[in-house]
Amino acid sequence: MNCINCGNFMNDGDRFCMKCGTPVQAAANTPAPGPQPQVQAQPVQPVVINPQAGQDPNAKPPVIPYAPPIVEGGLIRIPVGRKFRVRCPDCGSVSDDIKRDETFGFPCPVCKKAYAYGGQLLIYRMGSFHPLKATLQMHIVVDEVDYGLITNQESVRVMLPSGNHVVRCGFMHTKQNPYNILVAPEYNTFAFKFNLPYHGPYRLPGSATPMEFTQCNPEDIPNI
Repeated sequence: MNCINCGNFMNDGDRFCMKCGTPVQAAANTPAPGPQPQVQAQPVQPVVINPQAGQDPNAKPPVIPYAPPIVEGGLIRIPVGRKFRVRCPDCGSVSDDIKRDETFGFPCPVCKKAYAYGGQLLIYRMGSFHPLKATLQMHIVVDEVDYGLITNQESVRVMLPSGNHVVRCGFMHTKQNPYNILVAPEYNTFAFKFNLPYHGPYRLPGSATPMEFTQCNPEDIPNI
């Protein structure tokens, strides 16, 4: 056996530990530790969080409904989080951005100068199933100034100052279906749909690409 104090080996018949002097009687009176209960480990079930649970993977994303702007003192303010496009009067750049505050200013993402506007022009390019027409580069033109491209099935909001404007959509140098609009406090929102209709594979040589640029309600413009 071993000494309960220092662990030294002791022969049978020893009354004291030959190393530390602990009596053998103390070892006899000390209860031996009983068997420890066995605790069986329980398996942990992993928690899987699936944000798409209960949703159809083939479902289209929800359409953002149109929200009317706020007009005060002849200036227009769109809701926070909505996208817009401006052509900076200072640097001349055309940029897309997102409204980040509740002010009436729309900053240029390039030169950072902000301007307030009196109205908005909403244009939706309707989707074309024809692969060639879907990839054609169409421009938004205001007062014969290029306001950037509009892609297939895209909605664009252009901020416009008060006054008279001539707007159209299509090729930059082809004047088709222009509209004259007057941006004023009581007329601050103008909405249009642009379409490249497919009239079949056979057309006369030299015929122009058919285009439709028609006015509509702002509620008909998706995701703007």
